[in-house]
Amino acid sequence: MVNPMDITFMGTGSAQPSATRNHQAMALRVNGEVWLFDCGEATQHQFQKSNLKMGKITRVFITHMHGDHCFGLAPLMCSMSDNLNPGNSVNKNDQKDQPIEVYGPSPLRHWLRTNLKSTYSYLGKKYRVHELLYEHDPRDLNQDLHNNELPGENVEVNSDGYFDLPFCSEGFKVLAAPIQHSIPSLGYVVKEHDWPGTLDTKVLMPLIKKNEEALKQQGIRNPMSLLGQLQRTNKAIQLPDGSTLSPPPTRPGREIVILGDTCDPSSLIPLVQSPHLLVHEATNALTRLDSLNLKEGTPAPTFEEVEERARSHGHSTPQMAGKFAKQINCKKLILTHFSARYRGDEEQESLEVMEEIRKLALDEFDQREEDIYCARDLWSFEIPFVFDK
Repeated sequence: MVNPMDITFMGTGSAQPSATRNHQAMALRVNGEVWLFDCGEATQHQFQKSNLKMGKITRVFITHMHGDHCFGLAPLMCSMSDNLNPGNSVNKNDQKDQPIEVYGPSPLRHWLRTNLKSTYSYLGKKYRVHELLYEHDPRDLNQDLHNNELPGENVEVNSDGYFDLPFCSEGFKVLAAPIQHSIPSLGYVVKEHDWPGTLDTKVLMPLIKKNEEALKQQGIRNPMSLLGQLQRTNKAIQLPDGSTLSPPPTRPGREIVILGDTCDPSSLIPLVQSPHLLVHEATNALTRLDSLNLKEGTPAPTFEEVEERARSHGHSTPQMAGKFAKQINCKKLILTHFSARYRGDEEQESLEVMEEIRKLALDEFDQREEDIYCARDLWSFEIPFVFDK
């Protein structure tokens, strides 16, 4: 049975929070766990407003060290376990719980440790930070750890230019690669393992019935149970008459691409294969808002000027997101990380402006009307299991 998977946008704003958009954070729910991508300030408040539980967070992936993507991490970790008081610190005799796995660029490990130590914070469980490092990045050697900290891995970029993350959940693989921004930034690729295909019983059952007596003589009381064995193991079974029960082709698992801030994520292209979902920033756009309050004689900005301004700060426009989505042939595209100018409420003007932004991406994504969304705070999107027929 395929496990459900969905993503909830805890915050969809950029730089400064607004009354309608919190700082950036996304909660991917897999196998009953919550994997958090970025953790801007007040993310813990957003969890309290959502249907998700902070205690279900097992992994946190930070894309880059700008504050709107990480300022909420230490407070969230404290609130996850309600252990701000040293008297509630984790029981040293109870180490059954797995540590919270945190991933991100340098100096995330030292920064989080300093936050927790300088505020005398204690956690209800262990954590460890795995830093994704380039050749010239400083190496934190896991010294002078926080009371609840375990040594983390220093994950070196491989010869192909990407990171293979350790300690991932069973059934999943997570890769990361550097993407272009004003500071080091990462894009993450979550790959679900392939699933067994559907058995063709019209072909397989006659073969088993033909060999039924011989199979019983071999001690197999219920020869049809071989169908279950074939499904579980995905390995061919030789029958007494020499024929073979062949397993069906596997079905590719889901693939999700979640980007940090970027003006060019093309380094991820070798890692993806028609992903089910791409989450891409769209910080700047040319909308009706740009024509308001212009001084007389001042021309409205052009699309080219808006893109140039976005690129100069390491950000993207909706058109840039749409082009990349088409380039990697993703099935669904969700835009996020919007400027505070673009409100995330249900007011008519807000909805119309966000629809303008969505259509700018749509123009570059082959007018795939049903496949592009603009995220808003606390909105959830189910990621269906899609495979090629």
